[in-house]
Amino acid sequence: MHAYLVAILLVGGLAPMALASHLHGRWIEARAPYVPTLAVFFALLGCLVALGLAVLGPRMVTGHPWWEAAVAVPAGWLMATATWRCDRWVMGKLAAGRLPRAAGRPRTAPRTERSVRPVGIGAGLGDVARASRTAPTTNRWGREERSRETRVGLPWLVTGAVLEELVYRGVYTRFAVAEVAWPLGVLLLTGATLAFALSHLPFGWPHALAKLPLSLMALAVTLATGGVLTAVIGHTWFNVRVHRHYRSVYGGRGAVGA
Repeated sequence: MHAYLVAILLVGGLAPMALASHLHGRWIEARAPYVPTLAVFFALLGCLVALGLAVLGPRMVTGHPWWEAAVAVPAGWLMATATWRCDRWVMGKLAAGRLPRAAGRPRTAPRTERSVRPVGIGAGLGDVARASRTAPTTNRWGREERSRETRVGLPWLVTGAVLEELVYRGVYTRFAVAEVAWPLGVLLLTGATLAFALSHLPFGWPHALAKLPLSLMALAVTLATGGVLTAVIGHTWFNVRVHRHYRSVYGGRGAVGA
């Protein structure tokens, strides 16, 4: 049974957002259309955390309790500040290097016979989802669709930060360090770091690449402290800055892009 749990644990974290989207689109949406895909994603992450606790025990989230707790807040703030600047720099470089799309034939045929259903993490998120169902579109994941369908509120961003750190830095880092030989451990740490960044592909490739500094820094502070508290605080503060930034860009109460 232990081997099966480990196998599910390792495979489940490769692409949880893609799996959540498939589960939502194939089975959940028809029965509960207002359940957002993000809720399914969080449920999958929660299952991975539970599996991690079953396999590794509470030590997967604890490091050096006294001094880690003392440095977690300032170190998390420094981590968030550094990774936010890296994120903005990468996004700026990638945006500057993208040429405007020439006028002419659209990338995909326009949808004229039916309204668009929201996909990805925006599915079912109140006004955002209603706008997605009624707004015209020529490409489901074009610029307008991406900005509309990936706007979520601050509670979602905070919940995502906590669960992602518990999975990618708590479960996988502890497993890589304490449960396997070092060559496999290095491979697992590399895979988990890349998997976290690639889980942001619904936002587009620039966002996925821009999340590599956050993933690397969270891994570094987890290895340095032996626990995930600093990474959780840093990632949470990073997402708070994401929320503030996109509120200033898009405006509107609770509408942000992640």
